[in-house]
Amino acid sequence: MTSARDRVYAELRRRLMAGAFLPGERLREEHIASELGVSRTPVRAAIERLAADGLVRHEERRGAVVVGWADRDIDEAFELRMLLEPYAARTAAQRATPEQIEHLESLNQKMLDAVLSDDDDKTAQVQHYNNLFHHSLLDAAQSARVRAMVENLLDMPIIIGSFYFYTREDMLRSVEHHRQIITALRARDAACAEVAVRFHLTSTHLLFRSQRKPAQG
Repeated sequence: MTSARDRVYAELRRRLMAGAFLPGERLREEHIASELGVSRTPVRAAIERLAADGLVRHEERRGAVVVGWADRDIDEAFELRMLLEPYAARTAAQRATPEQIEHLESLNQKMLDAVLSDDDDKTAQVQHYNNLFHHSLLDAAQSARVRAMVENLLDMPIIIGSFYFYTREDMLRSVEHHRQIITALRARDAACAEVAVRFHLTSTHLLFRSQRKPAQG
């Protein structure tokens, strides 16, 4: 059974990912506790976890406030990824070892298993395996320079947490995109791998923006 602090954390994180809080907005423990029907203790614990995730920060005299992620920041992150990750995929199609491709297949299967599960922490599992998949794709490119440029983009809190507003169908679509990338790698088709990653990232970016707009409006 999911604890109150885990439920509060998941809900606050989902709202933060969806842009429901304004940058710099204060997270008021008493208001959140009342709204979610819990005491302030699990709210306080959840906020501490969000601070560790880099989604909120503590300010003197104000308490916990939301770290700002403007649409411009998100657009820039995705645009940079769309420049660099397709190149990494093209290179991976030429350089990846069979073991690295099998590892990508294994991670994508674990991601699918998480999507189809009824586990309370399924979303956290999905985002974990998705993040590992993209990092492993960089490994398969065997380019330290590309890896150094892309890793920070993959590990941005706003990118890592994006699955908190995905529907089950969105998650399954992401798994299918990964399959297409793996198929291109197995075929050693550099052009197809490049196109598959660019399509995947473009779709993700559009979904991300569409989910944030209603919350901000």
